[in-house]
Amino acid sequence: MHGKSTTRLLPTRREMMLWTIFCACIARHPVAAAEPKPLPDLSTRKGEDWGEFLGPTGNGRSGLPDMQVPWPAAGPKLVWNCTLGEGYCAPAVARGRAIVFDRVDNTMRVRCLEAESGRPLWEHSYASTYRDSFGYDGGPRAGPVIAGDRVITFGPEGRLECRSLADGQSLWHIDTQARYHVVQNFFGVGAAPLVIEVDGNQYVVVQVGGSRPDSAPAAPDRLDLVKGLDSGLVAFDLATGLERWRSSSQLASYSVPVVATIGGDQRLLAWMRDAFLVVDPATGGVLDEFHWRADELFSVVAASPVVRGSEVLLSETYGPGSVLLNLTNDRVNVVRKDRDNQRPRNALKAHWATPAVYEGHLYGSSGRNSGDAELVCVDWKTGEVVWNEPGLGRASVVVVGSHLIVLGEFGDVVLVKATPEKYVEVSRTRPLHTNRTPKRRAGQADAEQQEPAGELLAPPCWAAPVVAHGYLYLRGQGRLVCFDLIGARVQTRF
Repeated sequence: MHGKSTTRLLPTRREMMLWTIFCACIARHPVAAAEPKPLPDLSTRKGEDWGEFLGPTGNGRSGLPDMQVPWPAAGPKLVWNCTLGEGYCAPAVARGRAIVFDRVDNTMRVRCLEAESGRPLWEHSYASTYRDSFGYDGGPRAGPVIAGDRVITFGPEGRLECRSLADGQSLWHIDTQARYHVVQNFFGVGAAPLVIEVDGNQYVVVQVGGSRPDSAPAAPDRLDLVKGLDSGLVAFDLATGLERWRSSSQLASYSVPVVATIGGDQRLLAWMRDAFLVVDPATGGVLDEFHWRADELFSVVAASPVVRGSEVLLSETYGPGSVLLNLTNDRVNVVRKDRDNQRPRNALKAHWATPAVYEGHLYGSSGRNSGDAELVCVDWKTGEVVWNEPGLGRASVVVVGSHLIVLGEFGDVVLVKATPEKYVEVSRTRPLHTNRTPKRRAGQADAEQQEPAGELLAPPCWAAPVVAHGYLYLRGQGRLVCFDLIGARVQTRF
């Protein structure tokens, strides 16, 4: 064959000795690996992130100091909106990014958008065969969580996944349904993950509700026949996904656990399928438990515990209603509870929307169905309903300053004074969009006409409002909408 020949030069003996000495030095004194560049914060405003369910303190209260009150006649300035697939959960907003979790066809989709503009940053998805037993849509119920530079999602089929906030790459995932023999709950997985810090380590705590192998009943709705084993509540290491502890034979509910400091100790408070648990977050040990659920198969627990000092309020809508507990020395004591068979008008009976507490009163939705649900103000100590306002359906509430932002089930957005005196409505809006769309008219082939205004927030509006850095994020059916609570912004749409 003709062509250039190549000669491979071998190292000399002296070069080999120098290389050996160099390698030995590296072994004794390793070169420090380059630190990953910190993820830039895209926010242009100061303020708090809202990276977890019900905000940074888990109680549905915003620290925003200067919201515009009252709102303009047309409502807060619309900044951007985007279309969504199936699902019911709110976004998580942190470091100038909004994480949106939904379903498109047979995939669960996780998207990262620039929080102030809606500009897409990244998108990933995974296949899912989840089907709802009661005919609700097949999208996520549990909201995503942002913890530092990581994103946690918990799909309705039980896939728990940790991704990089920077680019969405999967860092670890766990099929909790397969690993812990989970029998599908009425509406799949519905409780968002909770990230807690224990002795300098971060754990992801989730309601798993595992059971014994082969314990699924013949009829999928006979959940009363399913018995839990040892993994009602499970903690995973945020960095690695390794299990750190499992706790309780309780099955899962839709109530998101909360963490609170009570009596100087950090405690995890989890309202499971049948019982409220007080848990040591370091070990998963159950310190005490309290049964609170309706004696009815088709009843669920969905609202989160509300904590005020050493007291905890539980509220459900199917039977017993509300109970106020006091935790002393890790023991549960009943302070007050609703009388049997109280009507919603006379007692707080929260469905899935967690009420918020402000200056000794609870504000939230009471009632099982859209027609009988009312927005109520309830005295924390006595449980007395001091005022009630119908017409908003099963609404969700956040507290901003001395006001409530209420998202009605049918798309109403209402600003209400947080006062026990009476119901005081400050502003109300039903957000609209008016897009010009080319449309042919008879005899006018090239004419453009104004389409009728369309409502941006179509029912059901079941996700809790999110307030971050002065922006309000609301989800209705098929759409996420961002408003500016402070000043005017240019509207964009993706």
